[in-house]
Amino acid sequence: MLTTGRVQDDISLLNSAARQSLSGVFTGLDIESNLVELPGSVHCTPLPDNTIARVQSGLVTVLSERTVVSTLEPGDLLLGDSALVPESVTALQFGSEEGAVIQTWEQEPFLHAISEDSARQKLWLAALIQTQSLMYRMSGLSVQRQSGLGGDTEVYSPGAVIIQQGDPADDVFSMVAGVAQVLVDEQPVARITTGELFGTMAALTSGHRNATVIALERCSVLRVPKDRFFEIIRTRPEAVQGLLVDMARSITALNGEVVALRQRLAQF
Repeated sequence: MLTTGRVQDDISLLNSAARQSLSGVFTGLDIESNLVELPGSVHCTPLPDNTIARVQSGLVTVLSERTVVSTLEPGDLLLGDSALVPESVTALQFGSEEGAVIQTWEQEPFLHAISEDSARQKLWLAALIQTQSLMYRMSGLSVQRQSGLGGDTEVYSPGAVIIQQGDPADDVFSMVAGVAQVLVDEQPVARITTGELFGTMAALTSGHRNATVIALERCSVLRVPKDRFFEIIRTRPEAVQGLLVDMARSITALNGEVVALRQRLAQF
């Protein structure tokens, strides 16, 4: 599992331990599996229901909504959640920008094989606990880095305006928790979810806000002064990487909406 920026020693050690446990689980596992190729693409899809998978080659991107939450490397475990999350929750999606190969197993025969081998069962439990522990630590590291942005955290009730179209762009925002709607000339064009930066384009161009952002639910938002944001860009390369990824995905989504609109107009 890859992380951006500096990684604490305990995270690196835990990552190695989880991969070693998984290697013990899969070594000599005599049940049917399939190799699935993920073509290089910006599009991601959920894993098939009741499937357990492992990265064989390449890097696999994990998305929650439109936000990249992890990048998996060879040896890492893929567990889709499409069969378990509530209907109103979007399942995790997986893809690869450069192409990757994953090995998949049907969940029922896999778990049956694990249950019949006590040593393998212990390794499987260890791998799951280590992976969960790793995710907790990476989440905590992310919070620490976000806190390092400076600025103030603000809470908005559903329906409250976070950004008003036409206002000066004096700040950049990070959605700590919640979902917000983006409107241009009162027309909804996109949504902002947890972990996403927004308000960056106008701040970078020293212009005015080109969209309104309204909270759809209770939102916790980190407001970072524009000068502080520029300082972060100069001193923290990993922040630039995350910004570019978010901007690229926003542009890709916008291009898709423009194409769909043109197709609808062509039908008239």
